[in-house]
Amino acid sequence: MKKVLLAVLCATSTAGFADSTVFEGMAVDLSVGYQKTERDSASTATSIDGGVATKVSASSTSHDKSDAGVILGVSYNFALSSNYLLGVGFDYDFAEHKMGTPVLDNDPSDATTDWELSDAMSLYIKPQFMITDKSQVYVKLAYIRADVEMTDSSPDYVKSKSETVDGYSLGAGYANMITHNVSFFVEANYLNYGKEDVGAYYNGSPDYISLPSDISGYNAKIGIAYKF
Repeated sequence: MKKVLLAVLCATSTAGFADSTVFEGMAVDLSVGYQKTERDSASTATSIDGGVATKVSASSTSHDKSDAGVILGVSYNFALSSNYLLGVGFDYDFAEHKMGTPVLDNDPSDATTDWELSDAMSLYIKPQFMITDKSQVYVKLAYIRADVEMTDSSPDYVKSKSETVDGYSLGAGYANMITHNVSFFVEANYLNYGKEDVGAYYNGSPDYISLPSDISGYNAKIGIAYKF
């Protein structure tokens, strides 16, 4: 019985040795991963001709595309107790994320536009829970913002008009401290950039056309962080 009690005591003591201060402080991180970005379908468009805007019927299919992301981040983690931390941080994605080409008005020959998301950034809070003395799990809630452009291979196309979209992301991850200052992490996020009209300028009539763009996506990434 004495040996059993000692074994239970040792196991309980080990579980209580979580030390959140191993992650406390300022850190920079670099990650790479996979992102799928989608634009939802729409049934109307805005046509501008001579400064007069008109809503017209112009259906477009949903479309998405997957590609790689390269993300640089900076954060600060506050140790709230031996088991809990709260982090605040900023991420910037250097990649340009394609969204593919929609079919307009159910006409496959009218699939000339391409959509792209760029300069994506996020400002987040990150509650963290220690699961061992050197590893943790966390959730991530962020305000996100990016630029969206539509380009067109049509001969009448002149230039695109970049629009800013913003929204929120929800994510979760796991991190493990592999040296005194370096940690490894894996993370996944759902992204919702909200809705914005995105369009381009053309020669002829009309001279500007935009389509409602409800943009969302998700990513999964793996990275390394350095704590100062």
